[in-house]
Amino acid sequence: MNNTGNVQESLTAKEAREQHELQLAQYVAQQPASKQAFHRWMKGLEVASLVIFAAVFILALYLSINWTNVPTQAIPTAWFAFVGSFSLTMVLVGLHAAILRVFPPIGGLPYSMVRAYNPIKVPVKQAKFVTGCEAVNKGWGTVVLGVVAGAFWAVFAYAAWTVNMAILTPLITILAVILGIGIAVSILYSILRSVFRSISRSQ
Repeated sequence: MNNTGNVQESLTAKEAREQHELQLAQYVAQQPASKQAFHRWMKGLEVASLVIFAAVFILALYLSINWTNVPTQAIPTAWFAFVGSFSLTMVLVGLHAAILRVFPPIGGLPYSMVRAYNPIKVPVKQAKFVTGCEAVNKGWGTVVLGVVAGAFWAVFAYAAWTVNMAILTPLITILAVILGIGIAVSILYSILRSVFRSISRSQ
């Protein structure tokens, strides 16, 4: 019974993604040539940012494997840089949305990763395709989130490289609190979602 429900939910999420991509294609087709060109350029930049993200991951993995031949602080620094490097993608996606006045401005892997990075999780099938002022606000919100996250991880990487405990200690505390709150909220959300789903099915 649960397997059937999971399959149905998965199909619904897939259909929602396909609908978003169709709506985006229709919206872009109605825009002036300059905005269509901007859309293509931004998609290219977003893909390039993901290449950088992957390259930093490979570097961090390489340093971890060859830990005996590198400075000790290089390994945590590389991993912090890896996490923070995705902020570039978030900033690009946010600018893309704000200027094109549509959210989400992309589909596929980049948008899925941006959603995963967002502390507020919304199921794909409930995510709305919006245009106009609401899209602009969401775009700038994504930019701000990306800048803040990037700055946080950049400071973390710097503190790890310089072994500055005066910076590392409060950052670790902040990170622990954020993770704790995030886990608690995720668990609570899952429980409430399951309860409401059970109630709706029983009616």
